Amino acid sequence: MKKLVLLLFVIVSLQISAQELRLKKGVVVDGIKVSDSLPQSFSLFLPSNFNTAKKWPVMFIVDYNDKEKQVIRLLANTAEREGYILAASNNLNDTLSISKNILAFTKTYNAIVGMLPVNDSQVYISGFNAGGRLATTIPAFISNIDGVLSYNAAIGNIEIINVDKPYQYVGIVSSSNYNYMAMLNNQTILNRLKFPNQLFVVDDAKEWPNQNSIDKAFSIFKLSAMAKGNVTKDTTYVTETFTAVTNEINNLVAANKLKKAKDLVDQSIVVYKPFKDIEALKDKSNELRKNKIYKSLKRAENNVFFKEQSLKDDFNYYIEEDAYTYNFNNLGWWAHQIDEINKFKNSTNQEQQKMGHRLHSYLVALTDDFTDANLAEKNIDYDALSFLYMLKTIIDPEAYEAYLKIISLSAKNDDFGTSIFYLEELLKNGYTNAGKLYDLEFTTLLKITPEYNQLIEKYLKKGRYILKE
Repeated sequence: MKKLVLLLFVIVSLQISAQELRLKKGVVVDGIKVSDSLPQSFSLFLPSNFNTAKKWPVMFIVDYNDKEKQVIRLLANTAEREGYILAASNNLNDTLSISKNILAFTKTYNAIVGMLPVNDSQVYISGFNAGGRLATTIPAFISNIDGVLSYNAAIGNIEIINVDKPYQYVGIVSSSNYNYMAMLNNQTILNRLKFPNQLFVVDDAKEWPNQNSIDKAFSIFKLSAMAKGNVTKDTTYVTETFTAVTNEINNLVAANKLKKAKDLVDQSIVVYKPFKDIEALKDKSNELRKNKIYKSLKRAENNVFFKEQSLKDDFNYYIEEDAYTYNFNNLGWWAHQIDEINKFKNSTNQEQQKMGHRLHSYLVALTDDFTDANLAEKNIDYDALSFLYMLKTIIDPEAYEAYLKIISLSAKNDDFGTSIFYLEELLKNGYTNAGKLYDLEFTTLLKITPEYNQLIEKYLKKGRYILKE
């Protein structure tokens, strides 16, 4: 038996050494096969000082449709500095079921754990935007996850969280993202469950988190590992990060950003309690809580939340009602709602500005969800689909694919008038791909009509079937 174990150890060691020789360090390597017998692949980043003599923390990245490659590059600088392996499955897709995505993730997970010297007490998952919901679901199926980082995505199903096997949850959310309220609610529930969690709110409404937020998340994971005794306590690191946090709190207070300051103080109390005397932080939290400016900021946000939730409930009801009753006459009402949302976005009141952006991004996501649900049906309701595509052009005038779909579906029904109308709206909004306009499905007759060609010639000078006088 001992000889068999020794033989297996030698074989695994040789596999690791061979793999290490083939993999570059300090750069992202793409397209690594999970195994010779399986088609799945993953992307990998190894820090420049990687070697097989020690065990390394690993951050698995969950994202869809090739965006995982962007995320792995986004995290690479922090991973290089902090000494993390990064790995991302290349086979996740938002059109797949949760179970199939988890299965694809598990294959990458098993390949990495079997191939590389991973510290099984420092295994983390990150998911951004749509991928964040899947990232928060995975710990219910893989028990030794130590932390989850989620950006602009609420927890997929908070009911499946196992409080007996807690991990460190770190959320980052833009105050202009439609998931903002949901992630605040997650925080309240997790606090009630005494589940380790931190939530960082950023002002910028970008697809990816900024470098400062990423660094904070990795820092939280490291400090959490120290507090659990999974890694050696680094007093210098603790002192440096604690000093940086207290300086940030002081700067926020000086700038009268008291809500952000209060949030950071409360988070820091939890994070540094195992390492530092936190009485001063507790005093600062109580001081801010009683501050009139802080109370005013909280009250203003809560007032906006009430109105926002009411509008979201209305949108959710009417979009389903209009789509499945083919209420095209109500598109004018939706255009009015967008005008009202734009007023919020242009308001001098900061909370109303943020609400406007949240409502807009919510409508975009809601429309996409209903569209995807319709397309997933065995019998697609093309009239409902047409309504949803038309609504998408109102919500997002630069959503070019929606115009193209309407042109195609209307031509399929011989409704050339609608096709021509949306063609001109598409061209007015800056679309330039004339070739694609002549390759649309169901447009065999439409694309040879004078009206179709004259519009393409007018806006792009590329009309294909123009009669010469």
